[in-house]
Amino acid sequence: MTVSPNPRLVVSDFVFGSADRQRLEAALAPGALLLVKDNADLPDVLRAHPDTDVLCTFRPPADTLALAPNLRWLAMPSAGADGAIRAGLLAAEAERPLLVTTANGVHAVPITEFVYGALLMLVRRWPDILTLQSERTWPDHQGWLRLGGRELYGSTLGVVGLGAIGRQIARIGRAFGMRVVATRRTVTPGATDPDLDALYPTDTLRALLAESDFVVLAVPATTTTRHLIGADELGAMKPTAMLVNIARGSVIDQPALIAALQNGTISGAALDVFEQEPLPADSPLWTLPNVLVSPHISGSTNRYSHRFTDLLLDNLTRYRAGQPLINLVDSARGY
Repeated sequence: MTVSPNPRLVVSDFVFGSADRQRLEAALAPGALLLVKDNADLPDVLRAHPDTDVLCTFRPPADTLALAPNLRWLAMPSAGADGAIRAGLLAAEAERPLLVTTANGVHAVPITEFVYGALLMLVRRWPDILTLQSERTWPDHQGWLRLGGRELYGSTLGVVGLGAIGRQIARIGRAFGMRVVATRRTVTPGATDPDLDALYPTDTLRALLAESDFVVLAVPATTTTRHLIGADELGAMKPTAMLVNIARGSVIDQPALIAALQNGTISGAALDVFEQEPLPADSPLWTLPNVLVSPHISGSTNRYSHRFTDLLLDNLTRYRAGQPLINLVDSARGY
């Protein structure tokens, strides 16, 4: 694809920090950055600015290509390309090709810290401890014994999806003294990895689940990963195992997960993403005692804007030079 030497107009509804906004403005021609306060206003802004050739948003409009006839690059601040997929911008039948990039890697540190925060809350019984604190209750001897926790040290961590996030989770697992195994979409026979104790292809997922004490889902949302974890996969896990999902809600068959948590097929779960968001108020997940629910915030961090701006500036340089962009989405794979 032929690109212009400098973007004519970059439209964004991403909330940049003031210093990062200044960095972007300095890297672009005067007036070439247009910030939109609300995603709902994006269609009107694109319609009024047909010269837009770069769009930065989590949620592109369904009629983006019609609204922005000169659009060449969609720079998504998200780890996945879900928004582009929903808008039909990666479909084979899309009326014209776009460069679509994601912010994959920007979230690796905060999501990894979230994962281990959640695991430590579960294994060290922090929800129970905080309940006792709120009630100003010091447990009796039996209650005190029940608060005894498990250790991450010496256990097996299974990471499903070894992208930027999955790899950071694996590295920190090693620091906790865990045995770390992972799946990756393509694995050559006998392949090893310096951050892992074992590397498996995705078609051996159930073997990984069976040996893991803790499982973290870190795969992109695609047609092949929809309900990757269902009743059979949950049944392959240890009854003492815990599951963490920081990927996408579609990766798990949610009714099957609820049943597995209710009947003791697995020990517990920490869930940051759900098939329907916001999670409906009547979902059993809200009240299950062995579940931590968080509102899709595992990637949130005070450094998000800075890291994303670093990536965007790097890609702007590449865009001008006609070089391959970082995190360019493969339309066939969906990530």
